[in-house]
Amino acid sequence: MYAENLKKVRKSLNLSVDKFAQKLGIPASTIWGYEGKKRIPSIELSIQLYKIFNVNLNWLVSGTGSMFNEDSDKKEELRKEIREVLKEEGVI
Repeated sequence: MYAENLKKVRKSLNLSVDKFAQKLGIPASTIWGYEGKKRIPSIELSIQLYKIFNVNLNWLVSGTGSMFNEDSDKKEELRKEIREVLKEEGVI
């Protein structure tokens, strides 16, 4: 399941194996190995997928839930920043 889901993540991001590997800081051959089930992914890869692409690790290993985590904290932070700018501009 991990190999298939890793490939789904890459394709959903519209990244080639080369670009995906580059963003993760690993060789493309390593990605090919993971997707082809010839290599066993490390926990570090999962952590990088979470940190860089916000991949839902539960989905990655089990297929349960959404592919990506919702960034509710970041959305709320952005809302606060927008409110502050609107207040400063006298809009609200």
